[in-house]
Amino acid sequence: MKGIISTTNEPSFNLATEEYLLRHTNEDVFFLYTNSPSIIVGKHQNTLAEINYDYINQNNIPVYRRLSGGGTVYHDLYNLNFCFIQSGKKGELVNFAKYSEPILLALKELGIDATFGKRHDIQINGKKVSGNASHVYKSRVMHHGTLLFKSDLVVLNQALKNNPLAIKDKAVKSVRSEVTNISKQLKEPISYNAFVKYIFDFLLSFYNTASAYKLEAAEISQIETILKDKYINWEWNYGYSPNFELNRRYKLKNDIHIKSSIRIEKGIISECKIRCSDQSLKTSINKIIEVVIGKQHNYILIYNILSKLYFQNLNEEAIQMITKGFFS
Repeated sequence: MKGIISTTNEPSFNLATEEYLLRHTNEDVFFLYTNSPSIIVGKHQNTLAEINYDYINQNNIPVYRRLSGGGTVYHDLYNLNFCFIQSGKKGELVNFAKYSEPILLALKELGIDATFGKRHDIQINGKKVSGNASHVYKSRVMHHGTLLFKSDLVVLNQALKNNPLAIKDKAVKSVRSEVTNISKQLKEPISYNAFVKYIFDFLLSFYNTASAYKLEAAEISQIETILKDKYINWEWNYGYSPNFELNRRYKLKNDIHIKSSIRIEKGIISECKIRCSDQSLKTSINKIIEVVIGKQHNYILIYNILSKLYFQNLNEEAIQMITKGFFS
């Protein structure tokens, strides 16, 4: 087995690396990486239903979709991600307990009484420190998870706070759990970098035939191609979401009330209804409905379209509010 530590904190590169190692190599491997602040949604989730859209935009937190299913997680520079990729027999590939075992043993050697939870997570005193997910490709499986070492839990909770009543869909929903940091449980403090090295060295020892490996230039080139084709694209990170309906009520200045309902199919606005308490805005509202139908449900695209149109009774602030109403 090969052991790899990523040399970048770029989420799109690390997610593309996982896909490359799973689909384009044959060797067993474990891969450790740390991402810059970001939200990672499961393959079958509705991105907007899982995030606090206003908060992540105000704080410049990007969203990426991963290859595996499961729930949404928050990554930052003090969260270690582990990934195991192995070949095996079909029907026996997905095994959460098997791939959690070395992580549990590593934590116990640090004096932490970590346990394997009912939802295939890793817990300390009933609080979650690791969420896990798997994805099967032919006769290979990718099992990956998080390890909250010293993550900013305030940001985590804010970024993943959402309004479950605003969106109607059949997407996989995240199950929120109380979380904690591993660093709080250590008898003697260690740095994050020391923790990463410890986990890496422990896994090399656990898989006694394992050896450290660095990606070659040709492999990095293939990973960058996967990154460009998928992981940095709106079509994958947002547009891949299952069909859904978003219903919103909000208020413009001068106590003007707006009620909107839009339907998104394969990332495209297929239906749009907007009601306004001010009848003088009816012509402008109808124009908005007309121009957004058939467009990507993409904030920048919708805002650019609306801001270039002339609306007699709507100022820039109102346009911003109405655009925002299509998303949060």
